[in-house]
Amino acid sequence: MRPIRHTAYGRLIESAFVVSFLSCMALVCGCTLFQAPTPDPPAFTLPEYEARQAGAMALYAKGILLESSAQGDANTNRQAACDAFRQAVVLDPDNRRPLEALVSALKDGERFAEALEALEPFLSRHPEEIELRFEAARLAEASGRLDDATRHCAALLALKPDHRELGHALIRLYFLSGHVPEALDVMRAIHARFNDSKSASLPVQWAIHFTQEGPQSAERALACLDLALPMRTNVTERATIQILTAENWLLLGETNTAETIFLDAYHLNPAVNTAIMRLGALWATRPDATNQLAHLIRTTPDAYVERLILTATHQALGQFNIAADVLSDTYAWRMRQGYFPSENVYLWHAALLETTKRIQAAERVLRDAIAAYPHSPELKNFLAYLWAEAGTHLDEADRLVTDALRQRPENAAYLDTKGWVLYKLGRHYEALQWLLKAAELDKEEPVILDHVGDALKSIGRDSEAILFWSRSHRFDPRPEVEKKLHDHNAFPLGRGSPP
Repeated sequence: MRPIRHTAYGRLIESAFVVSFLSCMALVCGCTLFQAPTPDPPAFTLPEYEARQAGAMALYAKGILLESSAQGDANTNRQAACDAFRQAVVLDPDNRRPLEALVSALKDGERFAEALEALEPFLSRHPEEIELRFEAARLAEASGRLDDATRHCAALLALKPDHRELGHALIRLYFLSGHVPEALDVMRAIHARFNDSKSASLPVQWAIHFTQEGPQSAERALACLDLALPMRTNVTERATIQILTAENWLLLGETNTAETIFLDAYHLNPAVNTAIMRLGALWATRPDATNQLAHLIRTTPDAYVERLILTATHQALGQFNIAADVLSDTYAWRMRQGYFPSENVYLWHAALLETTKRIQAAERVLRDAIAAYPHSPELKNFLAYLWAEAGTHLDEADRLVTDALRQRPENAAYLDTKGWVLYKLGRHYEALQWLLKAAELDKEEPVILDHVGDALKSIGRDSEAILFWSRSHRFDPRPEVEKKLHDHNAFPLGRGSPP
């Protein structure tokens, strides 16, 4: 036995174990103390604005699915779709898609005011937006909110000042909402920008519209005419505006003012008889009017205008023979003074003579007129038609009306005269072509329709002739047309058959 060695050996092993244990503990403690920090798990949350956008698109998609769903009640689905679109707009108020879908859905349900309310916040944030502002203007008008409609239309015009139709729409809305000065200002601005015939005619068009509405709109018409007059330099146009102005003063019961303006219009453009005819109609309403005018003529040195008014007064009273005589005397008196009447006075004189069956006298007046105004298509057409009706000078009539048509090839009256001359010459098929073209241009002129019927009858197309005679009779139940219908056992509508 070696006891000393064994003890030493055991002590050596024990020391080695302690050292190893301590080393291991140090290593473990070091690893624990100096371990790298563990990273946080990745985050999957979105920023708030992206989350709202995502939610809005999800609600928008839901609304689209509900709108197109074939399951369940359609009305319930539409309302649910509206709710989804509305929630989407709340989440993402600047996204056009859900907003447009909401507006479209509300419009389909005729909920125009709600659709407008949905658009207003977006437009207040995006004042440059054009398409949706157009929509807002339409919705405002549809919901009867005219002030809102004008506000949006005015904003659009400010964005697109060269958009003429926008200006027209704004004028209409201003008038509808009772803002007359603002409407006139827009018309004035449009003319200042464009300065053309179209912009100058705008106030006249509105004046005609208001005139047709009657006394309740006469003041608006006058305001438009006051604006229109400085825009016109042509005397014919200015005289026409003055005549329309006088008509509106009549609507307001201001006869004296109207008469003064009618006279101004005639003096401005004596080539047109319209003002004289209107003055004659006004004089005809007065007791003893013709005697008063005759006295005025005797006491006035140069009473040419008064003579014309006397003629118009007799005509307004239905005294055509006296009117023709007065105008004949006026014509002779004027010629002695060395003045030729205007073209329209010649036409008026010839028309009165034709009405009173003084055909040869009418022919003489028209020949004199053509000598004075050789380029007048109206005079040539009148004489050609006079001869066609009489069945005389037909070749010369054909030449005259052909000259007139060279100047105005699309004039329905001239085309009718051409066809009627050819009809009287026995060239019925040619006549029908001209007459049909005239009827195409003027579908409601009873004389043209009557002539077409006669031409159709002459080539054996009786059933078609009856259709044209019937239409002519509907517009003007003249006895001669009624006789043609009776002769063909075709009785005017509502009259019944003869006993």
